[in-house]
Amino acid sequence: MNFVENFRTDKKLNNITSMRLYNIQLMRYYEEVLAQAARNYAFTGNKKWEQRYLMLYPESDELLKKAIETADKKDKEFFLAMDKANLDLVEMETKALELVNIGQASEAVKLLESDEYERRRKILRDGLTEQVKATESGELDQTSESTDIVSVSVKTIIDLERKLYEKLRATDVVKEEFLAMVTHELKTPLVPIIGYVDILLSEKWGKINEIQKEKLDIIKNSTQFLLKMISDLLDTQKIELGQLALVKHQHYLSQIIKDVLARMRPDLESHGIMVTTDLQENISCLCDNTRIEQVLINLISNAMDFCPKKDGKINIKLQLEDNTHARISIIDNGIGIPKSKLDKIFIKFYQIDTSTTREHGGTGLGLVVCKGIIESHGGKIWAESEETNKGTQIHILLPILTH
Repeated sequence: MNFVENFRTDKKLNNITSMRLYNIQLMRYYEEVLAQAARNYAFTGNKKWEQRYLMLYPESDELLKKAIETADKKDKEFFLAMDKANLDLVEMETKALELVNIGQASEAVKLLESDEYERRRKILRDGLTEQVKATESGELDQTSESTDIVSVSVKTIIDLERKLYEKLRATDVVKEEFLAMVTHELKTPLVPIIGYVDILLSEKWGKINEIQKEKLDIIKNSTQFLLKMISDLLDTQKIELGQLALVKHQHYLSQIIKDVLARMRPDLESHGIMVTTDLQENISCLCDNTRIEQVLINLISNAMDFCPKKDGKINIKLQLEDNTHARISIIDNGIGIPKSKLDKIFIKFYQIDTSTTREHGGTGLGLVVCKGIIESHGGKIWAESEETNKGTQIHILLPILTH
């Protein structure tokens, strides 16, 4: 802020043309620094970047408003256009800040690296750059000493901010890649542990008593839980890095659902869950069936976990939504989700019940993985729930193959 305060009172800016050039250059400064602050916040989550953005935006807005008020007719049209371009950018940047604040930093990064965001930035940058050139070539025979100072100072600050952003971005990628590597290495030894426990339980290596079976079941269940947690974490990292591999072929969605239910039937029956289906046949989709099965298993397991014991009901529907999409709905009669929390359940590590005595376990990663897989297929996933103890509906939209 010292730079802005010092140059606003610079006595050397003593003519209208120099002041106009200074204002345009200062707008360029604000545009760059605001963009970098938003991106830095998306990559680090450090509140100082959000504070910087929120502190500088009013300054930028005030500068534009004053320029509009004091400009002649020709300049006013220019500054009005720049004000509109600036507001378009701010809309996306403030949305990115909000996404970070609700735990969706990866979505914020995607937004700030999108083609639309860059297009809006280009409109503002190009407009300001053209005005600087016009002012320097058409109205100034010689740029004032103070204007030179402004230009150099603005360029120096912008360069520093850009370098810091690139450094933070590179660090973030290294961190995500490291975490993906670690989770993969943690997953590797768990597979043989489960394999050897299964062999022991099969009694191929000799008889075991009931107490030994009970303890081995505990080892197996705990290891499977840990394996799922690590797998979810690994998938989450792959999704965030854009490295989730999909092998897509044509599949009938009704068959995928039937295969999943056949695999899960023993668990569903042991929990006393009654499953009904309403599946429209011959709806095909270009998808990775293994990943879609992963999503369905996760969602049905969640429904099973939150349904009342021995009286749980799950209804699975598949129907055409329109001529281009199919909708899969998983509807349960469980405890439901408060409406205020529906938009948060797909946030990484989010738990509806954060108390240490909560009945239901989990890491808060399963739904994040489901969201990433469905969106990687060009689809959409969301939740609906009326109120507590009224059940939950999870809906999936997937693009279909049309003939």
